[in-house]
Amino acid sequence: MSMLRSVSIVALASFSLTVAGCQKKAEGQVVAIVNGEEITLTELNAEITDLNVPASADKEVVRSRVLQRMVDRRLLVQAAKESGLDRDPEYLTQERRMREQLLVNMYGRKTMDTVKVPDTATIDRYIAERPNAFAGRKRYVLDQLQMDPPADPERLKELETAHSMAEVASRLTAMGIAFEQGRGTLDTAGIAPEMLARIEALPPGEPFIVPANGKLVVSVITGSEDTPVPTEQARQIAARAMRNEELNKIGETRLKEAKATAKIEYQPGFEVKDDPNAPALPAVDGASNAAAPVTQ
Repeated sequence: MSMLRSVSIVALASFSLTVAGCQKKAEGQVVAIVNGEEITLTELNAEITDLNVPASADKEVVRSRVLQRMVDRRLLVQAAKESGLDRDPEYLTQERRMREQLLVNMYGRKTMDTVKVPDTATIDRYIAERPNAFAGRKRYVLDQLQMDPPADPERLKELETAHSMAEVASRLTAMGIAFEQGRGTLDTAGIAPEMLARIEALPPGEPFIVPANGKLVVSVITGSEDTPVPTEQARQIAARAMRNEELNKIGETRLKEAKATAKIEYQPGFEVKDDPNAPALPAVDGASNAAAPVTQ
C-alpha cells in the first residue's frame, strides 16, 4: 500500500469519527446534548432526587427546570475549561479533595447497609440511659459573650473567680480583650452527659465557657424549656444514632487496619504528632458541643 493510500485511509477514518460525533442524538437515555457532551436520564434523575421535591409538585415542570439548570451549568463548565481553569493547581487540589471525600462518604453508606437495625428492647435501653437527649431533654436559654481565643490562654485564668456575666465582661475589658454580647440556646441532646452534669451543677448565674466555631463563648443560663421527645420519634432517633455509632466503630477499625499495613513517609518537620490534649478540629458544620465551666 502506498504512503498516499495510507494517509487517505487515516484521513477518512478521522473524518468519519468527526461526523459521528456531530451526529449524536438526544434519544433513549440521553436527554440533552450540549456542544457534543451528553446529559443522561440517570444524571437528571439523580439531580432531581437530591432536591427532595414535594410529591405535589408538577413533575414535568420540575424536570424541565432542573434540565435547563444542568444545561446552563454544562455551558459554564465548558467556558471554564476553555479558559484553562481545569488545569489550575487550585482547581486540581480541590477536585482531588472532593473526589476523596465523595469516595469516603460512599464507602460509609455502603458499610451502613451491613449494620443491623437494633431491636426495640435494645433501643429502649439506649434511650433510658440518655435522658438528657430524650425524656429529660431541655433547651436552655443563654446570655452569651463571644470572643477570639487570646494568644496566651493563661490570661483566661483571670476569669476563674468571676461569678457573673458582668464580672466576666468587666475583666475582659480591663484586659483589653474585645468581645460581643448576645443570646443563644443550649440543647441538652447535643451535650455529653458528664459535661452537662458539670454545667447543671453550677450555681444560678454562674458562667461557663463553650468553644464554638473557633471562638470562646461565655454563657449564663437564664431560663429553660422542657422538650421531651415522643416515644416513637425517640426510637427512630436512637436507632439511627446507634447505627451511626456502630458505623464509626467499624470505620475506626478499618482505618486502624489500613494504617497497620500502610507505608507512609513524611517530609522532615511534617511528622504527625498524636497529642491527646490538642484541641479538636471543627466539625464539618463548624460547631462544637464541648463545654467547660469558667470556675472549677
